[in-house]
Amino acid sequence: MTENQTEEEQSQIDSGGKAAPGKPSSRRYSSRSSHSRSARKIFKLKIVVVVLSVALLIAIFGWIAMSVKLAGVEEQFQQYQLSSRQAISASENQTAEVERLRTENETLVKGVIPGLRLLEFDSTITLDEQYLRNIGFTLTGTSHTRNYEYRIVLHNDSLNVVAPAVTLFLFDDHGIQVGTTVLSKTDATSKAEFSSLQPNETRSYTGRVVLNIQSEPKYFLVEVK
Repeated sequence: MTENQTEEEQSQIDSGGKAAPGKPSSRRYSSRSSHSRSARKIFKLKIVVVVLSVALLIAIFGWIAMSVKLAGVEEQFQQYQLSSRQAISASENQTAEVERLRTENETLVKGVIPGLRLLEFDSTITLDEQYLRNIGFTLTGTSHTRNYEYRIVLHNDSLNVVAPAVTLFLFDDHGIQVGTTVLSKTDATSKAEFSSLQPNETRSYTGRVVLNIQSEPKYFLVEVK
């Protein structure tokens, strides 16, 4: 009995001694696998952190570059506004000076030649001098060849027959006479039986003033005799 028991115990001890080493090996494998997964996760997190850091740096540098560029554009715009205001101010001053000189010249010319009036196109200018009523001017032709046409209206509101004697003069901006014409019966827009104006008769004349000096007319004068 003792020998049998001893053999069985020894068998059990031997059997147990061979089976026991299997459990620690399984635990070591599981630990290595878990450590490997954790390392991969940490590596991935590091990559994400690096990518985000790089993106953040790019965004910061981009914002700085954009801010510098916007500052430069704003400065250029302010300089442009300043130069524009200066140019506008200078233009306004020049315009005012030109207008002042024109007015002074017009006053001087009119003072030298009494009765001188500013030549205006496509408008009716009231005269009301003796039998004169109004006059209008039209500019025709081209930029190289200009024609200065007129239409003048006469009215005899008296009870007497009037023999119209009207001369039209044109002057340039220096007061120099550049053209003249004398109204005649043939210039009447409607057929006139007499050269004279009958009582209460209204008659219009049209024609063209031929320039004897090639200078642009600025003023006109109507002389009545």
